[in-house]
Amino acid sequence: MKHPDQYAGIFGFIVGLFVTISSVFYGIGSFSGPGPGFITLLAGVALTILSLILFAASGRRKLPFQGLRQIWEGHEPKNIVYVLGLLVVYTFLLEPVGFLITTFFLMVLLFRVQGNYSYKKVLSLSAAVTILCYIIFVQFLGVQLPRGVMGYFLLF
Repeated sequence: MKHPDQYAGIFGFIVGLFVTISSVFYGIGSFSGPGPGFITLLAGVALTILSLILFAASGRRKLPFQGLRQIWEGHEPKNIVYVLGLLVVYTFLLEPVGFLITTFFLMVLLFRVQGNYSYKKVLSLSAAVTILCYIIFVQFLGVQLPRGVMGYFLLF
């Protein structure tokens, strides 16, 4: 293979097929009454199609691939490990601490690693993202988010 995107395309295709096939076992339902596997089916099909497009498009590129160093060029590996660690911690703290607090602090830490924003901007952006996600998921989609320690104070 000529390009590393071809490997990513194959990996995405395999994952997409796995997600698509697995979602059938959960029950797809119909458009008027979707089952628990409906969204994952759509996501799996989308991932499979996009992976095929990536594989085909990367095969046509004429850019020479020089090695794995080229992939990581310009990226800070410690930032990648930091973000992955934050997401793992977020996963474990989401249920006991609650969506609002955990998401707000995750956004604060992610905005700090992403750029050199002032603390005022970081706090306001984090609050805006958290509140927007809360409104979208709770008010519009009717999703029950983990309440955590704020469960007694929130009326959702």
